[in-house]
Amino acid sequence: MAQERTLPRLIAALATWSPSLQRRSRLSPARFATVVGLLAALVSAVGLHQRGGYAGDFTWAWRAARLLAQGQNPYRDPGLDPIFPYPFDAPLLYPLTAVVIAAPFALFPAWLAGSLFFGCSAALLAYVIARSQRWFLLPLFLSAPFYVAATVAQWSPLVVASALAPSLAFLAVCKPSIGLPVLLTHGDRRSWQQAALFVLLTLALFPLWPLGWLHNLRSEHGYPVPLTVFPGLFLLLALLRWRDQRARLVFLMACFPQRLWFYDQLPLWLVARNWQESLLLTVASWIGYWGWRLTAESPVWNGSNPADAPVWVVTFIYLVALGIVLRPSLRRGWKVLRARLQPRPAVTESRVLPRAGR
Repeated sequence: MAQERTLPRLIAALATWSPSLQRRSRLSPARFATVVGLLAALVSAVGLHQRGGYAGDFTWAWRAARLLAQGQNPYRDPGLDPIFPYPFDAPLLYPLTAVVIAAPFALFPAWLAGSLFFGCSAALLAYVIARSQRWFLLPLFLSAPFYVAATVAQWSPLVVASALAPSLAFLAVCKPSIGLPVLLTHGDRRSWQQAALFVLLTLALFPLWPLGWLHNLRSEHGYPVPLTVFPGLFLLLALLRWRDQRARLVFLMACFPQRLWFYDQLPLWLVARNWQESLLLTVASWIGYWGWRLTAESPVWNGSNPADAPVWVVTFIYLVALGIVLRPSLRRGWKVLRARLQPRPAVTESRVLPRAGR
């Protein structure tokens, strides 16, 4: 019983302490972003080194940018094949928009390019959060999705930044599997115009890239739709609050195929509206992460199979985000149910006394 009370008290204490720390901090958004970016780059560099010294998942965009600069078709890269080890075991699955963003980092060697890219992405996200005063989103930097994204140099921090700053909306099309749900729920007319203009610019650079991209996508089948992963069917309950932007985000994210290996789910932190909700998502994500790691057949230090992660991701990230969205409806429903279950006071007969005569 004492253990059950410890976690809620800890979350409440952190939620009360964090805003006071924020008011005392004198870091400007630029300085804050620099600190976060450097720390994120360091974590990413360590993680990438443990994975072989390349740029992790960023290797595909980094390699494609170099090939494009040489006038070659990055979607027909003979150096990428399932017979090769990671990160050369799959064709280029990113649109050319991601390749263009990766171009400046292609000047560096792979081991440095990945950590620099992720550090810059984290710094941009931190700057947007600080500039918009959405301090309650800071726990996402301590979440399991952010950590896993750092170790493989993934794109999810850029996608979250695109939702918080309209001027960055074009970054959402760098990874459409999670960027389109964000753009559909957080984008306005100007955001869509920016995204469309960015795509048109890449078409001017390489007109046939959508054909190569779609061809490569058809060859990959390892990206499940969260709705089809147990217990993802419960995510249909988000339709009950369709008018809520957060419910639409949860539902649309659950409809797109994605890598259910924690890092692609970072945009779900956008459902948080306060410190308690953001911290709840962060704590739940680590419970899911370690549940996946500790129940693996191989020892933790040998790594775990990503194929075993989807059920943990859906349960401890998607369903928790759904619970946050449905909380107002659940509270109203509970009040109605409790009112109906409460015994009604007995009605006693009252005798009407005759009027006194005058």
